[in-house]
Amino acid sequence: MAGEVKTALILVHDFPPAGGAGVQRVLKFVKYLPEFGWRSVVITATPESYTVIDAPLVGDIPADTPILRVPSFDPNKLRPRFERLRLGKALSLFNATLFLPDAALVWAYRARPVIRQAIRDYQPAVIFSSALPASAHMLGLWAHRATGLPWVTDFRDPWSENELQPYLPGYRALNRRLEARILAASDRILTVSPPLEEMFVRLCGDPTRVRLIENGYDPEDVTLLSPPHTQRFTITYTGEFSRIRRPDAFVEAIDRLVSAGSIPLSELRVAFAGKDTAKFVPDRPPYEQLGYLKHDDLSALRRESDLLLLIHGDSAQSRGNYSGKIFEYLGCNRPTLAITGPDNVAAQLITRARAGTATGHSPDEIAAAVLSYYQGWKSGAFDYAPDWAAIQHFTRRNLTGLLAEELAQMSNP
Repeated sequence: MAGEVKTALILVHDFPPAGGAGVQRVLKFVKYLPEFGWRSVVITATPESYTVIDAPLVGDIPADTPILRVPSFDPNKLRPRFERLRLGKALSLFNATLFLPDAALVWAYRARPVIRQAIRDYQPAVIFSSALPASAHMLGLWAHRATGLPWVTDFRDPWSENELQPYLPGYRALNRRLEARILAASDRILTVSPPLEEMFVRLCGDPTRVRLIENGYDPEDVTLLSPPHTQRFTITYTGEFSRIRRPDAFVEAIDRLVSAGSIPLSELRVAFAGKDTAKFVPDRPPYEQLGYLKHDDLSALRRESDLLLLIHGDSAQSRGNYSGKIFEYLGCNRPTLAITGPDNVAAQLITRARAGTATGHSPDEIAAAVLSYYQGWKSGAFDYAPDWAAIQHFTRRNLTGLLAEELAQMSNP
């Protein structure tokens, strides 16, 4: 791209070689920003700070990108030892009580002199911080005040209103006050779905500063697959479950179909790829536990799949959760079964893109949808014709272009 190349100072705790879905957004921004006249200087944690490593992701980082790593402290790395001593709850209490907003606060304090040096060495035009962990925004607030540079905050998830975070009494209010400081000082606030956009407009009171840039998929990672030719009808789930996102209704639906003889057990495979899925899914056929897979391995798994599975809770907050995996599901030419509420953004996207079926959490409704896809597989039909124009809006390159526009506005007031 012709013209002056500007520099963005990127503050993010989790960055490759860290693995997991949470690293993809900022990684792809860093990968594609040079095409739009921006280079990145990344302040992040050292590899030993991460509990999940996916080394091949480093290959997406442009070779000339300065990566400045600062040691962090994650008490959850002590969890296996504490769990063996039956002290897991004590560790959680220690973490929640002493670290506000989170344990990455140690990293945020240690990163301050590194930021001062980065400002001198690289002269960035704008600061960009992405969270969770929220301490990345606390670091961004310090850097913004110390330098006077414009500041863009990126909220991949809710903070004070995060229903997955079991705050101690009074701590949600403390986090709300910290969040209010961040929102008040931010020059631009980004988030990932329309309901979260609405939430942050409500929290900051200024719709002119809030922008929507969704998550997406990278066509270089997500192979556009030819129709499947599987020996067994294969349903695949990638990711994690939690106390508010559980597969119980889906498992009940599958068990009903098998016990009724609607789908022979010998013709069905249900694969789960994720580090903790075995805690939620039975260890028996047709279910298979694949454990955590590196991001590069997911295309091969999707190639051997007939139907991709997405499960959300039906809470109010789940309404605004696409989940990162949905965009890679859409980009690979496989239908998706989304089990979620009718007003969930993922369900709406799948319907709009003609990319699968959205159901509620009723086992009967889920079983009917699965049976319909199985019958199509049995007859040899692959009746899937999504709206590719709608899907391709979500390529990481397109979304990075939207970010570049916001950075340019911030650096040219």
